[in-house]
Amino acid sequence: MVLLTKKNIIGAIIVVAVLAASGFFFFNLDPVSDNAGGGAQMVFQVNPGDGFREVAQHLSTEHLIRSPLAFDIFSLVDGRAFELKPGLYKVSPSMDMEQIVAMLSAGTAGEATVTIPPGSNIFDVDKILSVALVIHPGELINFTSTQNLEGRLFPDTYQFYTNDNVADVVKVMTDNFNIKAEPLLAAGSSSVAEQKETLIIASIVQVEVPDQADQELVAGIILKRLAAGMPLDIDATVCYAKLLAGLTSTTPAAPKACQLTALDFKIDSPYNSYLYKGLPPASIGNPGTSAITAALHPQSSPYFYYLSDPVTGKTIFAKTLDEQNQNRVKYIESN
Repeated sequence: MVLLTKKNIIGAIIVVAVLAASGFFFFNLDPVSDNAGGGAQMVFQVNPGDGFREVAQHLSTEHLIRSPLAFDIFSLVDGRAFELKPGLYKVSPSMDMEQIVAMLSAGTAGEATVTIPPGSNIFDVDKILSVALVIHPGELINFTSTQNLEGRLFPDTYQFYTNDNVADVVKVMTDNFNIKAEPLLAAGSSSVAEQKETLIIASIVQVEVPDQADQELVAGIILKRLAAGMPLDIDATVCYAKLLAGLTSTTPAAPKACQLTALDFKIDSPYNSYLYKGLPPASIGNPGTSAITAALHPQSSPYFYYLSDPVTGKTIFAKTLDEQNQNRVKYIESN
C-alpha cells in the first residue's frame, strides 16, 4: 500500500498543473478557425514602434489568435518576438500561431500588381491599393486632401511594392497621366481651363456609359444641356456628392455601383448636378483615353436624355422628357 505524503501530493499537483498549462498553451497555438478552406483573410497592420505585446493584443482583438499570452510566450521562445516588422499583412483566422509569427517577422516587402479600372474615383483607388497592401487604408485620401488629383490618377495596370511610399505611388500614376492623357487634352483644348472642363466631362461619361460611341453621344448631350442652361441632371454626380458627404462607400469590385434615394438628390453639394447648373467643380473619377477622346469629339444628336438599361447595360437615348419618362418606366421601373 502506497502512502500519500504531503510531498507526493504537492508533486502530483505540480505535474497536473504543468500538464494543464501545457495543454492550454498548445491549444492556443491552434488556429482560431478550423475552416480547412482557409477562412476569410483580413488586412492586419503592424504599426512602427509596436512591440510583440501590442501586436498580440491587436491580433486577439481582431480574433486572429486565441490568446495574446500564448502569442507572447511562443514568439519569445521561438526567438522572433523582437523581429516583428511594421507593415500591412493579409492574415486569416485559419492560420496557426507559428504561421502568423513567421509572416509578421518576415515582413511584407514584395511586388504587387494592381489594376485601376477606368472611372475609379480616388476612394476606389485608395481601396484597391490598400487591399493590395501597397498603402495603408485612407493614406491616398489623406495625401491628396490638400491637392485635388481626381481625374489625374490614370487608370491602368501598375507594378508597385507592398508598403510603398504614397507620394511615389501618386507620382507614378500622375506621370502616366501626363504621358497618355495630357497630350490628348493639350491637342484638343486651347487653354488650361478648357482642358479641365474636358477632363470633367470625360470623367462623367466614363462613369455613365461604357461604349465609346455612346460616350461621344453623351458628351454631346452634356454640352447641349450646358448651352441651353439646363441642369445636367446626371446621377453619377449625385453618387460622387454622396460619397464626399460620407453617406456611402464604394468597393474595388464595383467602383461604379451606387444606389440613390429621393433624399440623395437633395444633397447640397456643387457636385449635385440636379441642384446646381453647370459642370461639377472638378472630375468625379479618373477617365481612360476613350472617354477623354469622346469628350474631345462630342457627337451631335437630336437627343437630350439617356439612361442605362440595368439588364443589358445598353444606353437608351430620348429626344424629349416624355420619351425619357417612358423609357424609365420600360427599362427601370419594370425591372
